[in-house]
Amino acid sequence: MRVERRLRNIVASGAAAVHDFAIVSPAGFGSLLRMNTVRANPFTDHPASVGETYLAHLRNAAGFGFQMVVAGLACLVHALLPFLFVRTGSDCIGRLHERMHARRRRAESGH
Repeated sequence: MRVERRLRNIVASGAAAVHDFAIVSPAGFGSLLRMNTVRANPFTDHPASVGETYLAHLRNAAGFGFQMVVAGLACLVHALLPFLFVRTGSDCIGRLHERMHARRRRAESGH
C-alpha cells in the first residue's frame, strides 16, 4: 500500500518534468527505492534515431499519416463499391513501405 501511494503521488505530481522517466530494474521492480531517474527528450530521441530533426520527422510522419487516411477512405469506399479504388490501398501501402525502407537505409548509412 505504501509503495502504491508513492507511485500514485509520483504519477499525479505536476512537479516532474514531462521528459523525466523512471526506470526500475527487473530485480527491484516492486521497490521505488531502487528507482533510477533518467533524462530523455521524447521529442527528439526517436527522430534522431532515424536521422531526422523533429520538424523533418513531423513532416514525414504527417505525410505518411495523411496518405494512410486517404488510402483508408478509398478502402472503405471500395468495400461498398468493389469496382472503385481496386488497387488504391495496396498501391499506397507499397509506396509507403518502399519510402520507409529507403529512409531507414539512408539513416543506417549515415546520409
